[in-house]
Amino acid sequence: MSSTISVGGAFNLGSRPIKFVSVATAILLGYVGPFGSTDAFGQFFSTIFWALVIVASIGSVGALRHLVTSRTTGWSDLQRERLLLCIFIVVFTPQLHLLLWLFDRSRGLNVAEILELGAQVGVISLWIAAMRYVLLVWRKEVDPEVEQSSQPRLFQRLEGIGDAEVIRLSAEDHYTVVSLSDGSTRRILLRLSDGIAEMDGVEGYVTHRSHWVAASAVAGTRREKGRVFLSLTNGDEVPASRGYQSALKSAGLLS
Repeated sequence: MSSTISVGGAFNLGSRPIKFVSVATAILLGYVGPFGSTDAFGQFFSTIFWALVIVASIGSVGALRHLVTSRTTGWSDLQRERLLLCIFIVVFTPQLHLLLWLFDRSRGLNVAEILELGAQVGVISLWIAAMRYVLLVWRKEVDPEVEQSSQPRLFQRLEGIGDAEVIRLSAEDHYTVVSLSDGSTRRILLRLSDGIAEMDGVEGYVTHRSHWVAASAVAGTRREKGRVFLSLTNGDEVPASRGYQSALKSAGLLS
C-alpha cells in the first residue's frame, strides 16, 4: 500500500452536516479502498482506518485554527491560512504515519517515507485550503452583504449564543469574560485587548483597564462618593475610571 494518503480540511467537527459527511466519506473510502487500503487492511479495517484519518484531520484543523486565530489578531485571512497550513502539515503527518503503522506493523520509522507522506499531506491540504479561500472570496463577490453583515470576529469563539449580543468584556486573570444580552457569560482564554480588537464593527468603549462596554448597552450612569459607574441594559454596572471619562463624555455616555 502506498504511503501517499492524507485527508485534511478546515471543518468544524461539532457541525452535524460535517459529522454526517465524515461518516459517509469513511464508509465510501472503506468500500472503494483508495491507495490499496482495502487490499492491505480488509474492508472493515479500511473503513475504520479512514474514519480515524478523517477524525484526526478535522480535529487537528479545528484545534489549530482556534490556536492560530487567538494568536494572530490583525492578520488577514490569507495570512492565517498560510500559517495554519504549515503547522497542520507538521502536526498531522506524524499522526498519519502512526495510524499507518498501527494498521501495518511492517512499517518502520523511515524518514524518507515520512517526508514523502508530509509532501502528500501538504499538497492535498493546500488544495483544500485554496478551494476554501476561493469559495469565501466568491461568496463575498456574489453577495456583498455577507461581508457587511458579518458578526465581529469574537463571535467565532462563542458557540451556541443564538441572537445574543455582547454587552461587555471584562478581564479576569488571563481570561476575558464575555457578558451577553441573554444574561449568560462566556470565559475565553484571551487577553482583553485582543478581545476588544475582535469586536470590530461594534461601537464600544474602554471604561476601566479591566472593562469594555458596547455603547448600545449603556442605560445610564451612577455616581457614588466621587466614583462613576455606567449602568448597563442587563443590570450590570461597570466603573468608569478618570482616565477614560473624557472619551466617554465625548461619546455622550457621561454628562
